[in-house]
Amino acid sequence: MYFCLSCLTGKESQAVENVQKYLEENIAEDFSVWFPQKINRDKKKGVYTEHKFPLFPGYLFIYWGGEDEINFPFHEIRKIPQIVKILKYENNSHALLGSDYNFAHWIHENDGEIKPSRVFCKEGSRLRIISGPLVGMDANVIKVDKHHKRITLRFTVGDKTSDISFSVDFINTSTSVL
Repeated sequence: MYFCLSCLTGKESQAVENVQKYLEENIAEDFSVWFPQKINRDKKKGVYTEHKFPLFPGYLFIYWGGEDEINFPFHEIRKIPQIVKILKYENNSHALLGSDYNFAHWIHENDGEIKPSRVFCKEGSRLRIISGPLVGMDANVIKVDKHHKRITLRFTVGDKTSDISFSVDFINTSTSVL
């Protein structure tokens, strides 16, 4: 099961530490807590450097291996100072469903960090993400910026839709790595 928590923006790392500490001390099931980030490359004076940026500032995700969400300690986690709320659906369920679940699972599979992917992009043809964490997200691409080596994808989590820019490595047609 996956859950999404809203926390104080700028306090995400501290919130992760506190939630993780609480869960380590109080639950026996398998769990992971993370603040999803992307690694972007920026070019300054001809040199690329990598920096981490939040995917969704103010949001944490929890994977919990429990059987029934009723046994998850929502009230205790909500008491952690940096936590604002635990997101829930209209039916009062907190466990992420559908595309929200798929998004959390994708982030979890990538250990909470989205690194640059390799992209094949030829003028007049469809963009293809050929390797890296963004594979399979071709249909979500809304902008391609070859100059800055970035693509922008549209994500919807819960009722929030965001356009997020990711660093990529463009592969040209003369490259035989396809």
